[in-house]
Parts: sequence; C-alpha cells; structure tokens
Amino acid sequence: MAASPNPIQGSLFEEKEPSVLSKNEQDETLDISNENLSNHQLKNDALARPRVQRGPQKANQIIDPNTFSTSEIEDPKWSHHNLPKIDDLTPALRHYVELKIENPERVLLYRLGDFFECFFEDAIKLSQLLEITLTSKEGGKKIGKVPMAGIPHHASDRYCTELIKKGLSIAICDQLEAAPSKGNKLIKRGITRLITPGTVLEEGMLSAKQNNWLASVLIESNSNPEIINWSLAKIDVSTGEFIVQEGRDTNNLRQELIKLKAAEVISEKTSISNKSWFEGIIEITEFNQTSFSKFEAEIAIKNHYELNEINGLGIDSNSISIKTIGGLISYLNKTHPNLNIENEKRIKTNICIDYPHIKKNKLGLIIDNQTRRNLEITTTQKNGQFHGSLLWAIDRTLTAMGGRCIRRWLDEPLIDISAIKNRQDIIGLLVESSNLRRNIRKILRSMGDLERLSGRAGAQQAGARDLVAIAEGINRLPLIKKHLKDSIFEKTKYFESVINLDKELLEIASKINNEIIENPPLSLTDGGLIYDGVNPILDGLRNQLDDQNSWLKSQELKERKISNINSLKLQYHRSFGYFLAVSKSKALNVPDHWIRRQTLTNEERFVTPGLKEREGKIFQIRARISQLEYEIFCKLRILVGNKSNIIRKAAKAISCLDVLSGLAELAATSDYVKPQIVENENKKKSRKLSIVKGRHPVVEQILVDKVFVANDVDLGSKTDLIILSGPNASGKSCYLRQVGLLQIMAQIGSWIPAKSAQIGISDQLFTRVGAVDDLASGQSTFMVEMIETAFILNNATENSLVLLDEIGRGTSTFDGLSIAWAVSEFLAKNIKSRSIFATHYHELNQISEYINNVENYQVLVQYKNNSLSFLHKVAKGGANKSYGIEAARLAGVPKEVVKDAKKILNNLEENSSKNIQVTQPIKSYK
Repeated sequence: MAASPNPIQGSLFEEKEPSVLSKNEQDETLDISNENLSNHQLKNDALARPRVQRGPQKANQIIDPNTFSTSEIEDPKWSHHNLPKIDDLTPALRHYVELKIENPERVLLYRLGDFFECFFEDAIKLSQLLEITLTSKEGGKKIGKVPMAGIPHHASDRYCTELIKKGLSIAICDQLEAAPSKGNKLIKRGITRLITPGTVLEEGMLSAKQNNWLASVLIESNSNPEIINWSLAKIDVSTGEFIVQEGRDTNNLRQELIKLKAAEVISEKTSISNKSWFEGIIEITEFNQTSFSKFEAEIAIKNHYELNEINGLGIDSNSISIKTIGGLISYLNKTHPNLNIENEKRIKTNICIDYPHIKKNKLGLIIDNQTRRNLEITTTQKNGQFHGSLLWAIDRTLTAMGGRCIRRWLDEPLIDISAIKNRQDIIGLLVESSNLRRNIRKILRSMGDLERLSGRAGAQQAGARDLVAIAEGINRLPLIKKHLKDSIFEKTKYFESVINLDKELLEIASKINNEIIENPPLSLTDGGLIYDGVNPILDGLRNQLDDQNSWLKSQELKERKISNINSLKLQYHRSFGYFLAVSKSKALNVPDHWIRRQTLTNEERFVTPGLKEREGKIFQIRARISQLEYEIFCKLRILVGNKSNIIRKAAKAISCLDVLSGLAELAATSDYVKPQIVENENKKKSRKLSIVKGRHPVVEQILVDKVFVANDVDLGSKTDLIILSGPNASGKSCYLRQVGLLQIMAQIGSWIPAKSAQIGISDQLFTRVGAVDDLASGQSTFMVEMIETAFILNNATENSLVLLDEIGRGTSTFDGLSIAWAVSEFLAKNIKSRSIFATHYHELNQISEYINNVENYQVLVQYKNNSLSFLHKVAKGGANKSYGIEAARLAGVPKEVVKDAKKILNNLEENSSKNIQVTQPIKSYK
C-alpha cells in the first residue's frame, strides 16, 4: 500500500534496523556541491530589482468622531458583480462574473486552491450569513480590491448545509484539471453542481427521517374563471419517489402545499402571476417557461425514461400533469446533468427517479391542515416541536427509511379496508411472536439508508463508505427473507422484492466486499480504497512502491552510518516531502552532501540529491496508484448505480417492515389492542365508532407520576352527535384529540391504546380546537373560528368524523350560544356525521330532548368543601354548571376578584332566564 500522506512522527520504519552499513552501501552515497545562493548574490539581486514598499497610508492619522461619515460603513465600492467593466477584471474574476451572469440567483462558490471563494455581492452575503471574515482580492489595475469571502473546500458540505437551510441555492465551480506544477496558466474551471434546497443528495444536508420534496406546480383557468385546474408533481431526489396529483380550486392546492412542506417549489411565469395559490405559504422559484410547454415537456419525459410514447406512463397526453412532470425533469437536467452521456443533444439528468405515480384524491383519509395542527400529528401546535406529537409517540422505527415511511402513512391514512387489515394482521403476527419480532428488529437496527445510498450511487456521488454500507444492507436481505416465511407476508406487495430477492444484488454486494477495503477513507483520490489482488496492474505498482520503501529504509541506515548520528530519522511531511531529521546539537557536523531544508526549534531538516530524486519516483508511483484505484472505484459505482432502482424496491420493503415491526413493538409493550375495522356492507354499522377505555397515545406517555384516565366513546349507531360539557381544564380538548388520533391510528393499520374497539372508516377528519388570531390577514379570533367552522360544515359528509371545541365563544354570550346551537343542529340533522361538540354552553343539553341522534356527555368533576377536583372521566349526562370561577381560583386569580365574580354571577343569574327553553323544534336546514 502507498505510504500515508499525513505527517509522521518518528521514523518511517517501525522495526529496528542494524546500524552497521556495508562498504558497498557507503560507496553509493552521492556528493554534490552546494548550489544555494550566497548572501552577496542575494543583495545584488535586491538592488537590481527593487520592491515597492507598501504599507498603511493612514497609519498615523487620528479619526475625528465628529467628522466620521456613515459612508465609511457602507458596502464596498464593488459590491455587485455588474458594477465593474468585465474587460478590466483579472482573468479569474472575469470568468467568475461570466458564470455569475448565468446564475444570478445562486451563490457562486469558485474553487481557488484549497478554498471555495465568493466575490462581490456573494462575498458580502456569505460573510453575513456564515459569520466569516470579509476580505478582498486584487481585481485588476483599473479595479483595485473587490470583496472576497471563502470557505475551505474540505468543509464545503458543512457550510453549504447552512446556506441550504436558509433557503439559498448554490452553484459549485470546481477545478476541471490538476494545477500545473510550473507556470501561471489559468486552470480550467466549470460549474460541476447546482445545489438547491430541493435537489440535495448529501447525507449531512438531509433530515434522515423526513422526505426532502422538490415540487413543480402549474395552474390553468377554464372558460369559467372561478374554476382553476392545477397539477402538482413532487420528487424526492434522494429516494427517487415521484408523485403527481391534479385537482380544482386553489384552496385545495394551498392545503396540499402546506401539508407537503416542500424544500423547493418551481413554476413558470404565468402560473406565478396568479399569487392566490401560494402567497403567504411558500416561496416559488421561477423556471424556464418553455420547459413547461407541452412539446418540450414530452421530449424531456421521453429522453429520461427512454420512451417512444408517453402513454405508457398512464397519464392522458392532454393532461396538465405532462407539463409539470416535464418541467420538473428539465429542472433536474439543469441542476444534475449527466456529463457522461454520449449524445449531447439527448439531455438527461443523472438522478434515478421512479416512474411518476398518479395519486388519486379519494384513496386516503382526508385531513386538512388545520386539523393536522390541532391534532398535533407530526409537530406540536404550541411550538412546532417533534416531541409531544403523535409521530413521536408511535415511531419505533430503527432505520431512516422506516422513519420516512411512517410519516407518509400518517400523512395519508388508508380507507381501503383490506389494506388496513393486512397491516393489522402482520402487526398481530409480530406481537404474538416476540422472537420473530426481535430477530427482525435486530437485523434492521444497524441497516443503512439503502434508499438514499442507492440514489447517491445512481447520481455518481456516492463515496466508498456509501458503497460499503450498500453492500452491508444488501447482505442483510437474505437474513430478513428467512423471517418472512409466513403466508401473511405474501398477501401484500410490500415484501415482494425481498421474498423474490434479485441474485444480481447479492453479486454486487459480494463484488463491493471483495474490492473495497472494510474501512475506506473519505477521500476518493488519495488511494487506499482497493484491496490487493483486485487488479494486476495495481498490484504491480504496489510492488514497485514496496521496493521504493525498502530503499528508503536502507537509505536511513546508510545516512545514519555516514553521519555517525544514531538518532537520525528519515521522515515524511505532506508539504516538504522526505527529509532527514536531526537534533540541533547534531546539526553542526553533517555530511557535505546534505542540504538544509528547514530549521525548527529543536530540530534541523535536511535532504540529499539522491533522496529528492527517489522522492519524485515515489510520488509518480503513488499518483498512478491513486488514479487507478479511483478508476476501479468509479466502474464499481456505475455498476451499483445501474441497479439503484432494484435496490430501492428492496429498501421500500424494508421500510414497511420496519414500520410494522415498530408498531408491533409499541403494541406489545404498551397494552394496545387490535381495533375491529367495520366493513362497508352494512351502511349503519360501517359508521360505528365504539372504543372502550380508550387512552390518548401521547398524553399517557408524557404522564410520569399519574395514571391516565381511560374513557369510552360510542358514535355512529344510535348517536351521531355528542354534546360534551364540562369546565375548563377538565379534559374536553384532550378527549376530542384522543378520539381523532385513535381514528387515524386505526386507519394506518396500527393497533390502538384501548381495551376494545370497533371502528368504521372515515372519509374525512375535521377538528376545530383552540383559538388563534390570524394577524397577517387581519382576522380576529372569532373570524378565524367562523371560517374554520364554515369549512367543516361545507365539506363534511355522513362518513366524516367532526370534532368541535367551544364554537361561538369569541362573541357575546347570546350570539355565541345561538351559533353553537345552530351548528349542533346542522350537524345532527343535515350532515349526520359522527361528531363531538365540546362546549361550556350547558344550555345545549336541551337539543337531545327533541333530536334523537344527539346524546349528552359530561366530564365529571368533584366539588366539595369549596374545592374543585377534575376527575377527567367522561360519562353520560349533561353538566349544568361551568365552574369557571372555581377554575380561575385554581389558576391563582386574587381572592378579591374571585369573590366579586361570584356576586356578579349570582346577580346575572337572578336577572336573566336561568335556562333557555325551546318552545318548538327548529326546522331542519334545506
């Protein structure tokens, strides 16, 4: 193997050598004359070519604070790349500006030596965002200094991650050839990568358990301006997932974009001009309008998938989605071009992406974004944290692939009963067989992210460690296959790619393991990647290097004998090469053929002509070894990249198994039960929602020193609407969220925290919990409440689950009560959805007296000796008091205020009707 390029302490040679040299070895020592210039010669040269003294022009000038101008802290003179004349710039800066003109919206990182540098406005921006020093560089005789800021090339990923997090796009201009050893020839450079928030592949820039979506959107109006058709296409370039959906109405599009949380969204000028669909929720990147034309979109699709016709994709050729798909592929062609393609006219990205999957809007449980926030499915409502969300509570996955998969399941719960039951049955098998579950999870525990690793290999950006991780993951697939023998695993398509494992994957894994060393270095160009015995030429070069190392070993002994310095060591430094190191005290009488190279505090370093000559040969051999190893690695990486789609199919199977085994672990260790999913054959029974002793999946985990109080719910049989009354802090909102979360868990196929459950499928889930202002649009708490209520009443069906909390409290008492009463009746009589209405208006209990499908429930409290205790227990019957004043007392409101509030309450109750009586049933709404 090649010697390490890093500095080495002590001798190059570990073993002890004899100190006596033979006569022949002594005769091989070379004697040369000293070729260093004398001091006299150096002085004459300085007189002949005097240097202009440069220093601070205002070194002794004192700045008067009274005359200090703000212009002193304004942007530098050349703060933008379009300010200087391009012909006046130095060649390097001229090239930089030319590239900047082509990429005006991107931060341009320009490779100069060991740094990526930015100039002009990018330098100023970089220094501010990354908190690095803003310096300057000579821009030309007519220009002078221009702003410059840079980052080390070896740390570029870390800095680029920070820029991507801030929503910026980056253009990487790297060296396309090695730096010449002599002369000032301008090195050939070019843009090798465009990094945008949605096209990131690097592991350090991605969230492991969350998809990084790049989306394209188009909208088009029909003859009726109120009807707007839209298409949304999204790709995760790191996993290859490609999903397309269409719809009408900009509000639906906004809902999808909010839920998507895309890293980057592109569109064309015409669509962007209509801001109603994105204003206030996302930023749009405008892309070439012609790329979204039908003609160019079809060409891009055909070129990428190597098709003659696009009909095979299952998309109508006249569909707007053809344009969004083609525009998205064209964007990837620009950001990740395949530089190795033979046909230059056939532009194609090097990103491996699946065929577009057409998403049908009616395939899953519809959950609007307000409901997602209220139920805290993936983040908490208060501060947006992961801890405390449903995902936090139920995610027991062991791989990044599984983490992304369970998030997708929660985003789109199923409505297909057979698919739900299939997931339930697999979880049931894993719950019953603890050995099977433990063995599977043991295999999964240390498995790498095959989805993203294969994606990097397909884009030819994988490192040696990535390929080793891919091989390790593939080698675990046969082990997993042995545990999938039960027929239940064959009923689903999830595990087909593992059960019918492609033998070529195992061959690839074997080839990786046989060629790449077990712990390869990060660098791909410094050698040390490939095992011996892989390539005969490589083996021959390594033999030559071994011979050179033997010569170095003998040379150290020879020079030690000649100089009579036993402590002499032959060492290597990356900057200086090979040298002879001796202590200061021994450096006075060194042999004449030694040439002093460097003086340190306690050491002198020398070289010899023979050593430098041999050093050149060693460097040449090392360079050839490194280049050959890199070529072998690249061939192997291409081989793996060509199989990335097959690897990804296996990875998707592993991700599903990870989720199911994690849910089984949760069920087995947390006393969960399998809910009975009610079939759709009987319409009345299919709406049933009956849960016995249900528990909140998040709250019960957060409670440490208390036992969670379980509660029942029974809806959809005789009762469609529950009026739930009780004081604040008694647990009404918790109960509402609990019912909604258990419905979601059941529809992703999970078991739930309860004693037993019968659950019918919901088509939509709506919640109205909590109060919040929308100050950005100038809407008050009450207006937001009414808008959300209107949305629910206009969209809910009899198969929906509606959970409402405190409707009408944002206005006067009688206005609010009237609205709450009318909403309750509309839900019970017209929509007949399964609904729970939590309220302080205990007057609403009267509704159950004349509407049969309404039932009163209350959260029990204990009021004894002027003390209020919350029991958190839901039972039949309506509450007749709100206990608001007692809740205020418990919160610490001063006693005087509490006392006065009680007097005021008594007066109000005496002067108004104690109860609002309904003299006749209110007519049903038409």
